Amino acid sequence: MKVLIIARYGEVHLKGRNRGMFMNALLQNVRKVCDPKCTVKIENGRYVVTGSSKNKAESLARDIANVFGITSTSICTAMTHNEIVSHIESIIINGTFRVEVNRADKKFPHTSMEFASILGGVVLGKNPSAKVDLHTPQTIINVDIREFDTAYVYTSVIRGVGGLPVGVSGKALVMLSGGIDSPVASWLSAKRGLSVDFLHFATPPFTSDLAIDKVKRLAKRLEPYCGTSKMHIANVTDIAREIREKCNDQYTITILRRVFMRIAKLLCEKHKYDCIVTGENLAQVASQTIQGITTMNDVAGSIPILRPLITYDKSEIIELAKRIGTFEISTEPHEDCCTVFVPSSPITSPSIKKCELEENKISHILCGLHDKLPHMLDFRGG
Repeated sequence: MKVLIIARYGEVHLKGRNRGMFMNALLQNVRKVCDPKCTVKIENGRYVVTGSSKNKAESLARDIANVFGITSTSICTAMTHNEIVSHIESIIINGTFRVEVNRADKKFPHTSMEFASILGGVVLGKNPSAKVDLHTPQTIINVDIREFDTAYVYTSVIRGVGGLPVGVSGKALVMLSGGIDSPVASWLSAKRGLSVDFLHFATPPFTSDLAIDKVKRLAKRLEPYCGTSKMHIANVTDIAREIREKCNDQYTITILRRVFMRIAKLLCEKHKYDCIVTGENLAQVASQTIQGITTMNDVAGSIPILRPLITYDKSEIIELAKRIGTFEISTEPHEDCCTVFVPSSPITSPSIKKCELEENKISHILCGLHDKLPHMLDFRGG
């Protein structure tokens, strides 16, 4: 008998003619989280991982469950058909149970229901305190009878994250702050098959090295889901100062964010990103009204802006942040540049025309943004 891991996929199954491409992408992503000694192959409509040691199997099964596209994993014991009964005898059951048999090998002498009843009797014979519950059992013993004298037995299922394999939907540039929202937006984007890189804006000395370290740790925390990503860090201190000194106070945060969007657009054009992702949430703050969002779209041009959190309640975002492990990092007290430069009374209904009038006051910055970009990014590993 040997231990292996079965990984099941969901939505990938529905991809029709493109299914092969999706399956192969998912195969490669599963391989990335496995030890090089492991073998991953597609077998009977699922991924089978062999070569993991028994003591590392549970950890690996959980890592694979975090690969987007995987709906669940199970640690299985593989055996011959003749070894099934003796293996079932070794399983200790406390409480209620049921046995489920999948008889893929139609040459097996018993039907699924017959063999499930036989194995249920074996369990009861070895565990006098156990009870059968066909509806809501505490333990489900799964027996998968395959061809070529092979069977898999498992008793637990680890829930996967689902979604689509990272990389099948294109490349995204995520505007990553140190807050709660943008890391969750990154996770949701990767769940729909986007590979993600990050863009963070720093304003030293108004923001500290700790703020930069914070976003790098957020990116690292997302790595098990999103894969390895590039971090672009732009020093926008001079730009933020100019805006604060020359523009209408109510419009400073809107103008600053429009400059950020222009920088993101330039990076998309340079690095061939397909879209920009933000953590914006409708009406959560003054700059995220419909009018504020419209002013951001205006400067992005033909680059799509995706806002995965646009309709989420804050409580829903926090719940997701806790689930993926970014909440504690996001709530560390290291402010980002938008927090530092936000005015006391920001405009909630900015107009594009008024934004353009304010931007005329800093036209020398906007005209030279393309040339300044390499110098802004030559900062803290950007």
